[in-house]
Amino acid sequence: MPRDTASSSSRTPPAVIALGETMIMLAPPGHELMEHSESFRALIGGAEANVAVGLERMGVHAGWIGKLPRTALGRWVVNGTRRYGVDTSAVVWADAGRVGTFFVEYGAQPRPTKTIYDRADSAATTLTADELDWDYIGQARWLHMTGITPALSKTCRASTPEIARRARTLGVKVSFDLNYRAKLWSPKAARDSWHEILPNVALIITTDIDAGILLDASADVAGWDIADRETALRRIFQTYAPEAVVMTCGGQGSAGYDGTRVVHFPSFKLELVNRLGAGDAFAAGLLYGLIRSDLQTGLAYGNAMSALKFTVPQNLPLIDREDVEALLAGQDVRLVR
Repeated sequence: MPRDTASSSSRTPPAVIALGETMIMLAPPGHELMEHSESFRALIGGAEANVAVGLERMGVHAGWIGKLPRTALGRWVVNGTRRYGVDTSAVVWADAGRVGTFFVEYGAQPRPTKTIYDRADSAATTLTADELDWDYIGQARWLHMTGITPALSKTCRASTPEIARRARTLGVKVSFDLNYRAKLWSPKAARDSWHEILPNVALIITTDIDAGILLDASADVAGWDIADRETALRRIFQTYAPEAVVMTCGGQGSAGYDGTRVVHFPSFKLELVNRLGAGDAFAAGLLYGLIRSDLQTGLAYGNAMSALKFTVPQNLPLIDREDVEALLAGQDVRLVR
């Protein structure tokens, strides 16, 4: 399958490769309603691409792999991803299919932010493990995927666990964010799919709500305290034997378990501008911290990047490493002169 020849093959191989669908996101300006807006801004949008961009912003070279039609819109998505330094040389190009799109209407309390997806039958829904450049993937330290990919189609449901298995065989660590999407599948379908994928995953990332789905205990999550979350982390670890399980807990920060001890990191006070993409920013910070040091460092950077992402109007984590370091150092970032 032809690759993206516009990216230089002589570049240093990415340390992390993110694999999943990137779409065209269309949003009316400001807080206008979609129904009455006469213009829409076009941006790239996808959880995995968000993670790749976040890592590049932190100085870790990242790649992104998706499947796109060989059209102007497909090239637009690749160009929009590559502009942030992300390596797109292993993108799979298709002669048929379409680019998925989604529309976002930004809300303000008490009006919620609304999202409308138009991604059915996109080229990404036909991606198989055999179409990927495994020599390219094998050079990375991490392969990051999310639970969105297996939810897209029967083909992706079958290919995702196979991709995780092949990556592990090559010695590439797999990071997997459960990232449950109720508009794409049911809790049971998600749980059954995750059971097939997670045995080959080194790092499991979940929210407390998604952990409840995985453990078939979602009805009880609302009443979970710190001890319940720690128990959930241990149960997931014992079931799938990864290197670590990490859980984000909203305003209560995040927690992780590596088989030895549970570590925590508190949340930061923030001013909410846009919550979309905050979980992806956390995943990018977590991977950065793990690559740099250890699980505790990963939680710290994950929380800091997520907090800063909440303040950015774009879904992409367009965050400066200096701001992350300043936040973690406890500096007053309200005024910089």
